Amino acid sequence: MTAIEFGKSEPRVPTLTQRVLSVWYRHYRVYFKNFFANATPAVLEPLFFQFAIGFGIGRYLEKEFNGLPYAEFMAPGILGMTALYTASFEATHATYVRMQYQKTYDAMLSTPLTRRDIFMGEILWCATKGLMYAAIVGVVLALFGTISSPFGLLIPVAGFFTALAFAGLSFWVTSVVKNINQFQYYFTAFLTPLVYVSGLMFPVQELPWGLDWIAYVLPMFHVVETFRLIVSGPAHTSVEWVWACPLILVVTSVLLGAWGVRCMERRIK
Repeated sequence: MTAIEFGKSEPRVPTLTQRVLSVWYRHYRVYFKNFFANATPAVLEPLFFQFAIGFGIGRYLEKEFNGLPYAEFMAPGILGMTALYTASFEATHATYVRMQYQKTYDAMLSTPLTRRDIFMGEILWCATKGLMYAAIVGVVLALFGTISSPFGLLIPVAGFFTALAFAGLSFWVTSVVKNINQFQYYFTAFLTPLVYVSGLMFPVQELPWGLDWIAYVLPMFHVVETFRLIVSGPAHTSVEWVWACPLILVVTSVLLGAWGVRCMERRIK
């Protein structure tokens, strides 16, 4: 006689939401076992950058940038940089280690989880980290008086979508690299110049002719302008069409996130 004939029901299959959240929760549990050690570089590095450049060099700059003292001008870019690097490191080095060395995904695939479930949970975790660290750095910057708008409460939301976008892009990189050392090309030759030419340290309008238009199509420009809109207000943004930047950021993050998940699905056999 079968189990059903004895009055027993078949095991319930977890829903998509439950499967994705189970991956997210696994990373949450592992990460928070050493939270303070893990959080130290993610929080202190952008703050040191702000203190050294924004407050340090900024004291010697009499010129205002977009009508703001230099430290306040830099604050939105520091928030964007925090979310970008937090998600990028998680979606590259950490993901590669789980895939290649720890064989975490092989173990997950022996459960009801699919490849898509795994990387949807992964990218949700990356976005959550971006939200969390943008919020922490935002609180510290607010204590130092560099955030003047009540819309600064939206910093975690902007951090979430920034991290989602760059986690998706980083997943694509992870899906094509042959070894972990090749991530240096991505961080040094792409992300670093991307951050510096997107309005973090100076308005993009001050770039040589033609380069400002290149900056406008880079995703990081819309990240910085979105943070500047909610942190400093529309009067201190770099472009008149700044209200489109949050929309562009959201659309870009969804597209890059979905693309990154598909790329990692193909990488895992």
